[in-house]
Amino acid sequence: MLVRNIELERQACMHINWYELFRKNTFRSCIIPVPIDVLDYLRKDMLILPKECCGFTGIRTAEGFQTTHYDAFSDHFGHSSDSDSDGGSEPEEREEQPEFPYFSEQLTDAIESLGGNAFLKSDWHCPKDAQWITLGQSLCVRDISDVYQLLKASSICKEDFCERTNILHESGYHVVLKKWHDIHPGSEFRCFVRNRSLLAISPRHWPSYHEHIARERSDIVNDIVSLFKEKIKDTFPLKDYVFDVYRPAKDNVIIMDFSLYGKGHSDSLAFDYDQLDDEALVATIDEEDAPEFRYLPNDCGIQPIKRNVYGFPQDFRNFFQGAAPSEGGNTSGGAESNDLVNRLIEQCNLQQSRDNETEEET
Repeated sequence: MLVRNIELERQACMHINWYELFRKNTFRSCIIPVPIDVLDYLRKDMLILPKECCGFTGIRTAEGFQTTHYDAFSDHFGHSSDSDSDGGSEPEEREEQPEFPYFSEQLTDAIESLGGNAFLKSDWHCPKDAQWITLGQSLCVRDISDVYQLLKASSICKEDFCERTNILHESGYHVVLKKWHDIHPGSEFRCFVRNRSLLAISPRHWPSYHEHIARERSDIVNDIVSLFKEKIKDTFPLKDYVFDVYRPAKDNVIIMDFSLYGKGHSDSLAFDYDQLDDEALVATIDEEDAPEFRYLPNDCGIQPIKRNVYGFPQDFRNFFQGAAPSEGGNTSGGAESNDLVNRLIEQCNLQQSRDNETEEET
């Protein structure tokens, strides 16, 4: 059995290394190199946003509405506190607020060039574990504050910014912004390739039920197989890998991402990797690129939603529920509430109500 070179496989799956190969078959992207000072900042645990994010800022988006961001740093770490003005005790040493004017400008320009709304990811992953921090729990970013908040709160992306081996280090570190599209979850599919043969296809949001999948089963498979044979099979450098696609309409399949094949690398969704490996060993030439397509043929009721695994953290929820303003307008700790706390309390209560509704339905 050949020993896998995981580092070379990861390099091939980096967005920057496959984007140019499939530019015509994927969403438009802006790939921004991450400089050393920003990299150091992203690796730290501090949750302070850069100076470029300060103040109440109005950003007009493609839809014509505005978003605002509260300057939490100035409120909690500013130099205008009562103790300072009254000549009280010397303030404690504070963390210096970072600033990255050139990198932030690149992010702003990229978002604007993509229409004012973008999907954010690092070299391999999106910050799906941090979308609880945004209003609406979305991975759509509209300004640099959204970008920094998601990247700083995401443990998944933080791993992508860790120290790397020489092979991966040569490719550098990047923030990727893709043009935002509202994607129907029933139109996303994950495809498994073994020995350069398309072996299996699964709905990306397994085990959700979507009525149209059963109706369009043959067309879905044919469209994905056509894309694979014509564009991917002889172009992508690996023999074993996983790729995700979006099929908005018949004869139109868009490449979303590439990832490593196997346990611990990519979720097998409707399949099991041991089973896929066994099937690949006995597959004949006639069965090449004749993938098995698994989907839910009937509505099985409410199914677990994996996105909820990355919901509002319980310790944050407990803290902000305890800090909720009382009837007198003060928090339980006696301190005045501020906009940041109110926003987080609102988000916390919203998710709590959704969780309660889900429990009642089940």
